[in-house]
Amino acid sequence: MRKDDWNLLGRWFLATFLGWFIGIILAIVLSYAIVNLFYPEETNLIVGLVLGAVVGGAQVIAVRRTLYLTRRWILGAAVGMGIPFIIGVVVGKILFSGAEASDIGLVPIAIVGGALAGLIQAPMLKRHTARAKWWILASVVSWGAAWLVSTAWGGLGLFTGGLVLGAVSGFLVIWLLKSSPTHEASQ
Repeated sequence: MRKDDWNLLGRWFLATFLGWFIGIILAIVLSYAIVNLFYPEETNLIVGLVLGAVVGGAQVIAVRRTLYLTRRWILGAAVGMGIPFIIGVVVGKILFSGAEASDIGLVPIAIVGGALAGLIQAPMLKRHTARAKWWILASVVSWGAAWLVSTAWGGLGLFTGGLVLGAVSGFLVIWLLKSSPTHEASQ
């Protein structure tokens, strides 16, 4: 990898990690402060929405000089992660007598969220790579791996999920860009 690729990877990784960390904390605070006013139990109802928005926003800010990503990137991450979490919580409460999905049950929700986020975000990468459609799979793998590690490590998931999401998605975005004649010509 070239120096520019390492710089982009570093900015992407740090932004994604910090976005995950801040997003999880913000989601917990908002869950207790807002959602619990109307529903007296902890809920994952807004976790995906908040986490996706904060991670997407951090990525847009971190790479704005290298990649042209708009608010649609943030919206894609928020909606992509938010809708599956909301559906998962509602379906879980209906099917399992009010119980939330177990931590490991959040992994399939995150995989669906990664697919939806990637689907919304991929068109923005078309100006940077001919392989933009591969971002959908990259997003699935990144979000799925992040939630798998996060749930497996319990309390450390606050950190490990963001580390995995930043590393996996960062290397995959670099791979997508490097494999493109469009990217090579812009260097």
